[in-house]
Amino acid sequence: MKFDPIVKVQQNRLFKISDGAEIPLENPVVVSGAECSAAAVPAKDAFCLVTVAWRDVEFSEGGYNEEYLAALREFLKKCEESGAFCAVVPAVAKALEDADEAESFIAAMVHAARRIKDCTSVLGFAIAPELLAKDTDFGANSYTQWFINEMNVKHSHYVYFAQKNAVAATGVPLSSAATELVLY
Repeated sequence: MKFDPIVKVQQNRLFKISDGAEIPLENPVVVSGAECSAAAVPAKDAFCLVTVAWRDVEFSEGGYNEEYLAALREFLKKCEESGAFCAVVPAVAKALEDADEAESFIAAMVHAARRIKDCTSVLGFAIAPELLAKDTDFGANSYTQWFINEMNVKHSHYVYFAQKNAVAATGVPLSSAATELVLY
């Protein structure tokens, strides 16, 4: 299932395609995926960051928590009904040791994306700071681009977000940051 994009990225900022209005990213509603079933649904046009912990998605190598992902999907569908905009923010909780660990993390997030693929409230995913920390640039061989490429196989309508301070910590100048990244 593919959706037509409803937003576009310009100069690392986010705009609605329908009317060109910028979606303000300051003061987002932050919801933990683990607590989303009890969380209040954001209002129309609100920007919501939904934190999804790797350990909540994948409890063992290749073993995914489908109950958790179903609850996450239900919350995101409620956000869709309310007209809120969401970005999924993967949380790693520790440094990624090597490419194999990064690959497992990316595979878990791609699996999560498959489970929420019909939620039009989801504009995209954030790049985990732990992936950004492995990058010296955002070129074709970067961890950031690896994540984006894997997601784009089935979710080409997604946009990608990154924390300004996490991008700054890479040493790559913000002006050199990948233009498709929305900085928040």
